[in-house]
Amino acid sequence: MKSVGIDIGSSSIKVVEVTLNNKGQLKLTRFVDHPLGQNPAFDPEIQIIEFLKSLAGSYGADAAKFVMGLTQDRVSVRHKIFPFSDRLKIQKSLAFELEEDLPFSSDSAIFDAKVIRTRGATAEVLACATPKSRVAEHMSRFGDIGLEISTLSAEGLALGNCFESWFDAPPSSAADPNMELEPENTPLKNINVVISIGHSRTLINAYENNQLVGARCVLWGTKSVAEAISRRYEIPYVEALKEMQTKAFILNSKEGASYDQIIFSDTISNQFKDLCRDINISLLEFKAELHAQVVSVGLTGGGSQILNLQAFMTTQLETPCNRIQVLDHFANIGFERTAKVDATIGVALGLAIEGLKKPRNPAIQFLRGEFASQNHILKQFWHTWGTSLQFALAFYVAFSVYSGLRENLAVSLNERTHDALIEQAKKVANLSKKQANEKGVKKYIRDQKKRSQELKTLSNIAHMNSAMDVLKKVNDALPARSNVIINVKHWSLADSQATLEGSAASAREISLLRQALANVASDGRVELKAARFAPPPGSVSFAFGFKVDRGITSGVTK
Repeated sequence: MKSVGIDIGSSSIKVVEVTLNNKGQLKLTRFVDHPLGQNPAFDPEIQIIEFLKSLAGSYGADAAKFVMGLTQDRVSVRHKIFPFSDRLKIQKSLAFELEEDLPFSSDSAIFDAKVIRTRGATAEVLACATPKSRVAEHMSRFGDIGLEISTLSAEGLALGNCFESWFDAPPSSAADPNMELEPENTPLKNINVVISIGHSRTLINAYENNQLVGARCVLWGTKSVAEAISRRYEIPYVEALKEMQTKAFILNSKEGASYDQIIFSDTISNQFKDLCRDINISLLEFKAELHAQVVSVGLTGGGSQILNLQAFMTTQLETPCNRIQVLDHFANIGFERTAKVDATIGVALGLAIEGLKKPRNPAIQFLRGEFASQNHILKQFWHTWGTSLQFALAFYVAFSVYSGLRENLAVSLNERTHDALIEQAKKVANLSKKQANEKGVKKYIRDQKKRSQELKTLSNIAHMNSAMDVLKKVNDALPARSNVIINVKHWSLADSQATLEGSAASAREISLLRQALANVASDGRVELKAARFAPPPGSVSFAFGFKVDRGITSGVTK
């Protein structure tokens, strides 16, 4: 299975391709960071559309799932606890539970929920909502570029996939006894915060035991730093952006630093103070909503690469801040890993993982209702082959009707044949009512064939030559007594095989006798056999076997 996450930022488009084999092993196969022009005179929208069209062309039809995300500032996220864990019930209850928390009407919103964990019969979830107008705007923006979007998620929630065990179902445990206590009496939870600093937005996620429990967005990014540098040094914004990306730093101590270094550092740090103020507000919301304390802060995103930013934010947030490596959580990486890739890949990678999620831990999906994704491949197939399929369907219907009529006709003919068989069995064969059936008729036919064969055999043997007729024929064929005098001891005839035994005066007479018998034999051959009788004195014994014609006509009966 292949999934492609597309993170459309304000400075670049990040694309991550991941694959999941049959053994559940995830591999990161492709990463593309396509920069967008920052010149205010040009519309970046054209660049985005052209890039996405080329991306769609690089993949065949239905070759991968494409996942995009709404910016987190367009999605409201609230931490909720439901007294039941059934996902369908949770989905149906979201509009009611979030009605008082939303700054817009629930009738014009799309809802979804991410189950964090279940405790007994209760479920702890992140309830999400976004106006339908935001989804409609997103689909109208990217709906006609030839890129079939299978999932529309949210940036902040997608980033959570980089740190969660997304392949498994949400953890489940017995009911927590502390849930029955008043909030002020329950022990504080420990949460870790991940801050992704982008070009125009900063994502703030809260995790408890590697489970995402909160998501916020601050409309501040390194764009503000570049604008401050542009104002301070009176240089074009594009040049100021390059200066920030290549040279930005914050001094840990001004001791020993030059005046220019101090000014440059203060210009950057003053902007990050605004970010830290907004982050502190979000952290206070997490603490109050989750009844928790923040134990660590991890920094990622393009802005996290500014030198000494971790130390500066540690002092501002009064919480340890360290840069984190997103790709440390993934083993199979099929592209070059650099510090910049590690810092900027998070959201796109999380979106790609959203496309691989299973029903046991489903992805956040805002393409619901009228925005549910349609199968354009099926539409195209019908457009191409619809006429042929209609003809095929018409032929199938006609063939089905013909088959039904043919079957009915066959059944009718069979019944009529059966009735005719019974009638003829009684009339022709004189069979009784019990025997007037197919089995009785077949027996009658066999008996008649057998009888016919017997009559033919009798006819063949009616004119058969008798043994006396054959003996007369042999006698007539013998030489005259003046030439040969024989003494016959034995004569037999079995079917067409004759045997003649006896004695003669000399061998010459026996030879003449054999020649005479050859004229009687049907095949002209006379076999000499061993004599069984002793000859009289002065005589020679003989024994002949030969075949004779009995006058039987042979025939073959079928």
